[in-house]
Amino acid sequence: MKEAGEIHCIRVESEFRICPECGYTLGFHTSFLDPTAGNDYPVKSTKKLFRVILICPDCGSRYDVGWRVSLSEGAPCFVALPGPKILPGPGH
Repeated sequence: MKEAGEIHCIRVESEFRICPECGYTLGFHTSFLDPTAGNDYPVKSTKKLFRVILICPDCGSRYDVGWRVSLSEGAPCFVALPGPKILPGPGH
């Protein structure tokens, strides 16, 4: 099994379904990453907001498009945040 690599921050212009790394065209899997993992995106909130990470099912590349979600019971919440080091999406 391939080991998880670096998470690339990317800006979504209109659609993000093609992996910039390998060209896979059928979208992504998702994972939820604890905001304190790696301490590269400190979240200042009373709620714990998890980073939503998109994973290419073909090559395993991981992408952060700035989505955050609260997984707390009784308080579902989705937040879109710009992340640092944003890279342009495919074709831009």
